[in-house]
Amino acid sequence: MKRRTLSLSTLVGGLMAFGFSAGAQADGHVAELLWERDNAAFASYDKILLKPLDLQDVKVLKPVWAQDDADDWVIEGEVSDDIQTMFDEIMSRELSGENGFTLVDEAGPGVMQIEVEFLSITPYVKPGTASGAGGMEISTLGSGDVHVSAELRDSVTGSVLSLIEGERQIGTEYRELSPENHQANLMATFSDWGQRLREYLIVKQAQ
Repeated sequence: MKRRTLSLSTLVGGLMAFGFSAGAQADGHVAELLWERDNAAFASYDKILLKPLDLQDVKVLKPVWAQDDADDWVIEGEVSDDIQTMFDEIMSRELSGENGFTLVDEAGPGVMQIEVEFLSITPYVKPGTASGAGGMEISTLGSGDVHVSAELRDSVTGSVLSLIEGERQIGTEYRELSPENHQANLMATFSDWGQRLREYLIVKQAQ
């Protein structure tokens, strides 16, 4: 059996954003607040320790149309330095935005730790497919579906304050399959995700 290898630098683009309210979103995908600690004192946190993006155990799931494909679709390698830097910079910028939080590098009192992990990815295009091959331009409505988990913890005790999971289709426009468009999607979705997370925390602090 052949192994279809996906490049993280190509695949990750455009695959990370989901809402934080329970129930169906406008695009039909579900975002769900799975668990929140009773009487969690969100108001006592004014700083955030953002952990590195985790793709260590991400599963690659074939879309419906590819279920008969005998090839394995797998991810090999680690998160590239470029992707990690982009994640850190954009998420930090959005979390510290309007009415936001101070980002710190160490655990301590008043510091909330945020850990983001990709659980599974369902790409729309078969690994190795390139636009322009055979004279055909390939465009897709988004890059695929991603199932993401975010854990919000007390940075000192490690206790979980909130656990959020969600799945969302990424991308709202048809774009040609290219590294540049993947990067643009990635930047936009990191930004959107960071904004949503900041808004969720601001609401929780006001309760």
